[in-house]
Amino acid sequence: MSKKPASKKLDIAVNLVPQDPFFETALGRFLKWALSVGRYIVIFTELIVILSFASRFTLDRMVTDLNGALNQKERVIASYGDLEKNFRFIQQQIEDYQQFKQDANLIDIFPILNENVPENVVFETLLIKPDSINFTGSALSQNSLNILVNNLQLSPYFTEVSVNKIESRGEKVAGFNFDMRSKINLNAKK
Repeated sequence: MSKKPASKKLDIAVNLVPQDPFFETALGRFLKWALSVGRYIVIFTELIVILSFASRFTLDRMVTDLNGALNQKERVIASYGDLEKNFRFIQQQIEDYQQFKQDANLIDIFPILNENVPENVVFETLLIKPDSINFTGSALSQNSLNILVNNLQLSPYFTEVSVNKIESRGEKVAGFNFDMRSKINLNAKK
């Protein structure tokens, strides 16, 4: 048997499109690169647009669900409107009653003060709170001031009587200026 000599295959590439010398310049190479990369950018952008379009349906459904839930909650809140209106009305009545009760109690202190304050004592300021009373004034004599302090201490309506300040009115004017405070107990019985 005879052996055939091994033949070598030669790959010959023939380019029938001539090379343009423009693509050998810097601007040509940049344009060639921009066109090849630009395809990928366009494809990537189209994928983002398609994903955005597809996610729109999900987002639209979520917005519809949220609007439905919001409308339902608005109806629930509207149904409680009368309850809130009644609650606020009753709350205002309670506040008015408490204010009236407090005012009525504060008015009761004036006859009690009138009984315990001597004639020679004049109040300059009188601050009445629901549970305490503060007053400043002047007494024409030491005896009047002593009677005032004793009357307040012995009265069941006044507790914790304290004298904050006593000072003489001066050499030319007789009497004393004073500043006192006490707690009030209007429910006490004589």
